[in-house]
Amino acid sequence: MAGALATLAAIAAARDDLTGALQSISARDLHAHLLFLSHDLLEGRASASRGADLAALYIASQLMRSGLEPVRGSYFQPVPVLGSTVQPAELAVEFETRGRRLSGRYPAELVIAPGVEDSLITLSSEVVFVGYGVRAPEYRWDDFKGRKLAGKTLLVLVNEPPATPEEPTLFAGRALTYYGRWTYKLEQAERQGAAAVLLIHTTESAGYPWGVVQSSWTGEQLSLPRDAEAPPPLALEGWLTRELAQRVLAAAGLDLEQLAGRAARRDFRPVSTGVMLHARVPARLRRLETTNVAGLLSGRDPAQRNQAVVFSAHFDHLGIGRAVGGDSVYNGAYDNASGVSLLLEIAEAFARLEPPPERSVLFLATTAEEAGLLGAEYYVRHPLFPLAHTLANLNLDGASLWGETDDLIAIGSERSTLGRIVEARARSMGLLLTPDAAPEKGFFFRSDQFPFARAGVPAIGIRHGTRFRGRSEEWGLELLERYDAEHYHQPSDEYDPGADLAGAVQQARVAFLVGYDIAQMSGAPEWYEGAEFRSAREKAVRGR
Repeated sequence: MAGALATLAAIAAARDDLTGALQSISARDLHAHLLFLSHDLLEGRASASRGADLAALYIASQLMRSGLEPVRGSYFQPVPVLGSTVQPAELAVEFETRGRRLSGRYPAELVIAPGVEDSLITLSSEVVFVGYGVRAPEYRWDDFKGRKLAGKTLLVLVNEPPATPEEPTLFAGRALTYYGRWTYKLEQAERQGAAAVLLIHTTESAGYPWGVVQSSWTGEQLSLPRDAEAPPPLALEGWLTRELAQRVLAAAGLDLEQLAGRAARRDFRPVSTGVMLHARVPARLRRLETTNVAGLLSGRDPAQRNQAVVFSAHFDHLGIGRAVGGDSVYNGAYDNASGVSLLLEIAEAFARLEPPPERSVLFLATTAEEAGLLGAEYYVRHPLFPLAHTLANLNLDGASLWGETDDLIAIGSERSTLGRIVEARARSMGLLLTPDAAPEKGFFFRSDQFPFARAGVPAIGIRHGTRFRGRSEEWGLELLERYDAEHYHQPSDEYDPGADLAGAVQQARVAFLVGYDIAQMSGAPEWYEGAEFRSAREKAVRGR
């Protein structure tokens, strides 16, 4: 403890007195937030549910208690969504080829959801294998080759074409780019005019087991109202296991392994499989309203307080779903009651500052992240601060529940100057900034920093490290692998009163200091030359 206080004193001496604010971030308070937000009484915080409404009210009350201001008269930003729930008892999905009909077991082998606002979708459509479904001019890659795919069902590999010894940086090598994300596959299929998309799942390519697909894609699925300029939506979108895909293709005289091998080459062309998809998908539709929650600390400089740093953390999870081991409440303690707990502690620390920083700081708890980053996406379409005046987004998704670490991870640190700011502040706290241990899983695209980044705002995910003090270097990596395999999007992700939140305190303090530095700096964070989001930033700044 004496060493930690000495570190805080050194930080305070280096710039304004931040000691009191930093010391206000405590493991006890983090435990209190985590206990409430992940309690069974909140029923898993599914968006637009009673549990999520209770969580939103709790977050707003904590922001108010800390002294943060509402924005435009309210702590709530309503988010309209469409809810669609497939009716499994009446669902029929079959594959027809060579006079045979095969079906997959829902949801053991196949999950499917409507892409359009319709209570009954019927579709008969030819299945075309399109490899990775990627069109990337900068890599001279086009899986479509001008093939007319309107009305087809696209069978797509998740992830992206692999790098080769001749091209080790193809699609960023080991690190996943957005071309590998399933959301990109759906967007590209819409641009092709396809009727449906079926994604082929493997744990390796998706970054998580089939159970995560089951828990995420069954029950009510949410979507935002579509923009008028968007292409026509897919009628159906879904996943199937690799085993089911192999079985269907084999019935058509095709081999999935051979097709995947062809898909790894630039000369790949779409393959007509000779398979017809016949689907009858009834769904219950609801128009709903969920909400983001926001609190503001106004900057002290009248000339700069119209600029803001945005901290974000999603507060939703999966609600009540398929029972696992007799438990059907998906509490989402690590994902992401823990991140919201960080957000609330950082907000209170900022509220203690006297004087406040020169620029404003906005604390945003987002809804419907688990439904496809919808709350953050809605925010960047309807920002409370103009995006051109939003200096940075610092996203919090998962706080350390297992003790202190010697390192810190900043997801996306290689993309912008935010990485240097995080590295400097981590070092001031005695922490080493280490690279993402699993870049192939594409975490940058899987949490709420991504909508901000795509809109041009420099964004980063501040995550705890993996080198836990007193443990071997492998211990932390194995722990997180075990979490992904056994607890991610499962009912077992629940509050543990014995959790060691000392590492979460480290994480919150570094994030606080990074936000403070940005709110005080004379310039603004910038995307590096060549970053895929730099042009969006330049466009936003030119238009302000």
